[in-house]
Amino acid sequence: MVYTYTSTRADYDPAKLFIVCPPSGQAAAEPEAAAFAEASGWKALTEWEGGILMIPVVPDGWKAETVDLPAKLYDSLRNSFATRNGRSLFARGGKLWCWETMVYLVGYEDGAVFAGSCAVAHPNRFAAVTLVGGVPDDYTRAAQPSDHWMVRTVSSDYHKNNNEIASCVWLLGTPDLQARQAVAYFTAAAGTNATEQTTLGGIAAKRLYNTNAPAQQVLLSEKVPVSGLALTCAIYSGLFEHVIRWKDGPDGTLRFHPTRTEYYGDGEYQISSVCIATLDYPYGVRLPKGMTKAEATGLPLVYSVHGRGEPAWMFCAKNGWDVLQDETRDFVLVVPDSPGNIWQMERDADAFAAMTEKICAEYALDRSRVYLTGFSNGGSITREVGTTHPDWFAAISPWNGPVLPGGGLMADTAIAPTLAESGCELPYWVCVGDSDGATAGRSMEEQLTPILRVNGCPAVPDAAQDGGYRTDALRTAENYYTPEKGYTDGERLCTRIYQAADGTPRIGYTVMKNMPHGAIPDQSRAAWDFIRHFSRPQGSKAVVYKP
Repeated sequence: MVYTYTSTRADYDPAKLFIVCPPSGQAAAEPEAAAFAEASGWKALTEWEGGILMIPVVPDGWKAETVDLPAKLYDSLRNSFATRNGRSLFARGGKLWCWETMVYLVGYEDGAVFAGSCAVAHPNRFAAVTLVGGVPDDYTRAAQPSDHWMVRTVSSDYHKNNNEIASCVWLLGTPDLQARQAVAYFTAAAGTNATEQTTLGGIAAKRLYNTNAPAQQVLLSEKVPVSGLALTCAIYSGLFEHVIRWKDGPDGTLRFHPTRTEYYGDGEYQISSVCIATLDYPYGVRLPKGMTKAEATGLPLVYSVHGRGEPAWMFCAKNGWDVLQDETRDFVLVVPDSPGNIWQMERDADAFAAMTEKICAEYALDRSRVYLTGFSNGGSITREVGTTHPDWFAAISPWNGPVLPGGGLMADTAIAPTLAESGCELPYWVCVGDSDGATAGRSMEEQLTPILRVNGCPAVPDAAQDGGYRTDALRTAENYYTPEKGYTDGERLCTRIYQAADGTPRIGYTVMKNMPHGAIPDQSRAAWDFIRHFSRPQGSKAVVYKP
């Protein structure tokens, strides 16, 4: 049994899921769980934040339950939460998106002991965990192999135990001596190498973290000066609101992401919009950190387009374009937002033309170097807009873009039939995950056949090659994606290069190893390394390649 509460504000955005384990006496039956939801403030916070609250009901107490309980509840209920306000994401049948990346676990007293043991057994399930007045007492699953639930079938060289998977854990109100084993365990898994004093939600805390991946952290607060809703708000605003476990590998990756308020209000992204047929399309423009508008004159423009259900304020930090931008200082980044948190070709194509004209004029950017990239539904719209209007862009890069005909969400064909008729060249860097069910159903040949033709690439059939054509070059960790070039996960990338008749690369087809429907920063680096060489002079059907 389980008590649940769904916010009336939950609709288009992914809904954060809060799994809360109260003290046993307050979780023995559904009325007690409902009362705890009210008294603790979790119901109120869930309502305000557009989330979903889940409190397991445990008549015999937490000791009678298995540490698999939260995972089983999530797996069985994740697609069952219906929207309560009449608004829902297109094509989800009126159900809310309870995303794998935003599951948060909280425990109080003996419920904290149980929740901590769950975090030991299933560290990959939670973006962040808060334990109030209790620590794990069961480490028996620590040395067992991970269930790598985000990628069911992993490569033969992937071996990770639960104690090798980083968690983000806040221990509240636990004396240092009692917390010592938990701290030692979670800091070892997170690889922490730095310590600082900080304040989260108004509560003083000691923070132990990994400088290379700061979201991998353990927080200690011996004193809890607040309770009820005040404590719940502190947990949320201090931790849960900022941490996500991206679905970018078998066990996910912990990272920080900006909040909606930060994205729209802290100045890192300059927010503007265009209006097309009465619909508003907000977008954020980001300059390299410290660069002035005048200094950005003449830079190229890179679009990073979100997927279905991923609003720009969340997506902007997903794939590392911002970090790469600060490192290279080579481009202006634009993150557009769609009506209803979804992209559709017939409705939205003209918005990209309008945004490009407005942004290039306002920032005096190089109109010959506009690059369109996107992930998932954003990858589909990248492919569809780019191949329908190739003259708008110097190159395009769709990632994990589903190819599913009909239904009003994607075009009937992967590549617009008019592309061949346009006579335009269109450099193309496409990426898919080897374990991505959203893109595995259709052959790359459907994309490669027309793209090879318009780019003047000799299309030599080769049935042994994925995509059906001979590869001119192969980029791997051995010969290209090296640490010296800045790649941290280069062994996961394998790119087939197809060259034009003059020997210049025109198409890159990349398969990511052990990748579900997700993205990592190295994809941005590899995509930029490919597309940045191309420009399209005004009015030209041909592109120019600059080594």
